[in-house]
Amino acid sequence: MARGTLDVRICGGRNLSNPNKEGKICCIVYYKDQQKRTEAIYCDGPDPEWNETLLFTIADHVEELKVRVHDGDYVTEEEVGHCDINIEGLLRDGGENRIEPTSYDVWRNNEGNYGNVTVELHFHPE
Repeated sequence: MARGTLDVRICGGRNLSNPNKEGKICCIVYYKDQQKRTEAIYCDGPDPEWNETLLFTIADHVEELKVRVHDGDYVTEEEVGHCDINIEGLLRDGGENRIEPTSYDVWRNNEGNYGNVTVELHFHPE
């Protein structure tokens, strides 16, 4: 079982903004019972850039991060897409590991691919 800290850097997205409106957009990342969010940034096009690092404590073997892209309007905070990232290989040997910035497909309900989000991962063992 790997124990340590996982740095999750949400770099940015491509084709994520709602084509019908401008506004704020953010990412919420879930790992086990932990939840962290990026700052909601104003996006007037399809390619938001967060470049924000979120820190998670790794103490149990959970193989997946869940990334949810949300309308950053805190009144409705509607999910506009989601992706799951398998981190089993990153944690497997319990040593320091990194996954360079990688683009992951974002899905929107049953409507198919909604664009992508680029994420960099870095695991620091205890």
